[in-house]
Amino acid sequence: MANSKKNEKEMTINLDTLGVPIAIIVSGILIATMIFFASRNNNNVDNGAGNDTTNVTDEGTDTPVDSEVTLGDDPYLGNAETAKVAVIDFSDYQCGYCQRHSTEVYPSIKENYIDTGKILYVFKEFPLSGAGQIGYVTAEGASCVFNLSDSETYAKYHKDGFFLNSKSEVVSLATSLGINEGEFNACLDEGKYQDEIEADQTEGQGAGISGTPGFVVGLIGENGVIQNATLIAGAYPYDTFVNAIEKLLE
Repeated sequence: MANSKKNEKEMTINLDTLGVPIAIIVSGILIATMIFFASRNNNNVDNGAGNDTTNVTDEGTDTPVDSEVTLGDDPYLGNAETAKVAVIDFSDYQCGYCQRHSTEVYPSIKENYIDTGKILYVFKEFPLSGAGQIGYVTAEGASCVFNLSDSETYAKYHKDGFFLNSKSEVVSLATSLGINEGEFNACLDEGKYQDEIEADQTEGQGAGISGTPGFVVGLIGENGVIQNATLIAGAYPYDTFVNAIEKLLE
């Protein structure tokens, strides 16, 4: 009986001793995980309170854009003969909030403003990663798709291009849209549109965009120069875009 009590006491001491380092290890893992996900989304801007638009204000969405922003030669949807307003979308294919805008907000904008001929919706590339990284390669692929086809095909690529994991997936998406694989690969390998992507990034930065998504909304002026432009910096809900567009249409 004495030996049994002695062993039980020793076991209790050993477990208590092990508990401290185990707790430290678990805490370290949790902290590292939190840091990883925080840094991953550091430049993705969410101001839309998730799916809940209750009590969401437009504060920070009426910042005037002083630098020149133009329609350029970028892909767009809408009727250029009737549209008075342009919404210019700067986004990154590795950005979750950009994807959310594409799936939750953009369809309503398209139905009520693009398809009715009231606005042009212009797509510009703003990859937050560098050349050779998958986000940048996906943006290059988008430029190749547009220049090898048209804006409608580009829009389909843009919708499905988020969070691809490799160049082969980029090629697969493009070819599924009817793009010639050889021409597409040649376009990617030549880095044919890197200068255009850098121009989009420079233009967006000049407009005040530092994270994605970012939108410039304004009147279409001469030579495609956007006038009375304001910045929507972040993943705002649909009503924010309605307010910005309707002010200009009035």
